[in-house]
Amino acid sequence: MEDRNTYKRFNVHFDVLTDVIKIIIDNELKNEITGVNENKSFIEVKVEYQNGLGLHLKAINNIESVLADYNHYRFEEEETDWRNN
Repeated sequence: MEDRNTYKRFNVHFDVLTDVIKIIIDNELKNEITGVNENKSFIEVKVEYQNGLGLHLKAINNIESVLADYNHYRFEEEETDWRNN
């Protein structure tokens, strides 16, 4: 059975853009910037990867982890503003 390439889109905030781009470049993933939202400070990146290739799956997981950590940090900060206590 042949492995097929899969595409995944990520909304990447400008604050973590260099981290995500480094993962993409280090793992030689094909990518395309498909959108930019200057008002919300993010770009949309489409990444192509081989579904059965462990290295590519690890890279996708790393990107998802960076984005999840950033979102957690960003929204946690808004919810627990110590100045309001």
